[in-house]
Amino acid sequence: MSEIPSAMEAGVFRQVSPVLVVDDDTDWGMECAFALRQMGYEPFVASNADEAQTLFRAHDISIAIVDYNLPGLDGIALIRELSLYAEEHERQLRFIIATGHATKDVAIDAMRASAADFLEKPISPVDLRRALQRVQGLPEAVGERKVLLDRMSQLSGELQRLAGLIDEPVPPAFRDRAAESSVPPVSAEAVEPVHLRQFIKDLLRKESKRREIGGGELFGDPTWAMLLDLLLAKIEARRVSVSSACIASGAPMSTALRLVRRLVDEDVLCRLPDEQDKRRHFLVINSRFEQPLMNYLTEQLRSGG
Repeated sequence: MSEIPSAMEAGVFRQVSPVLVVDDDTDWGMECAFALRQMGYEPFVASNADEAQTLFRAHDISIAIVDYNLPGLDGIALIRELSLYAEEHERQLRFIIATGHATKDVAIDAMRASAADFLEKPISPVDLRRALQRVQGLPEAVGERKVLLDRMSQLSGELQRLAGLIDEPVPPAFRDRAAESSVPPVSAEAVEPVHLRQFIKDLLRKESKRREIGGGELFGDPTWAMLLDLLLAKIEARRVSVSSACIASGAPMSTALRLVRRLVDEDVLCRLPDEQDKRRHFLVINSRFEQPLMNYLTEQLRSGG
């Protein structure tokens, strides 16, 4: 995590609030604890459900950040047990779910478990601070449900777009181009955005079919699929969120998120904050790589793929 706001900026300088972090990823737990200290919170870190229950019973904790995929007793089951204990002892406790696989099912599970919010890894300090502020500022369950419903709506739209991309029929002009020797290569004059757009969609469709052969990961190329989807977004003048880019890669969400982090660290991709919703970011290809990639695909299209 970087760009950690100070305790004064976080608005929590006046009082130290204990926060329980539950995650079997020790490195992430310690990183989150460091960020919490910088914001003025007092973190308690647990790597499993038993440790979390022990810490909660021993300390006056009212906020818990729980990983969705815990070994043994999963995050949702742990939330229910801690909630029951808190209710029996007349203690207030609100939850934030952390997940590397942000789906509608996660949002629904979070809502059913009365979680106030969920964050998608990798979690920036700014997103963490805002989630904590939302949790502390939400007066009732209605506000909590609205946050989660908004997340579900965003994810649903991204999944529908990608499903439509895969299922959309391929125009005859782009079907089995290599096998149709009678189809001449596209001339330089004919390479227009509409042609390149369809060519990229065809490549994405083939990439999806290739992944199916190996049961998902074996024959897929998540980096190439992610870059193709981002190039397509450029042509279509739309924005791609981090979660949408991860879904487009075809890799498991945790793997895709690590890939995004690496590509951002190596300046291949750039993260842009959503001005309307500070909880999420959009991805774009660095201009140094975008045009060479477009040129490469254009050459492929001209030569018949």
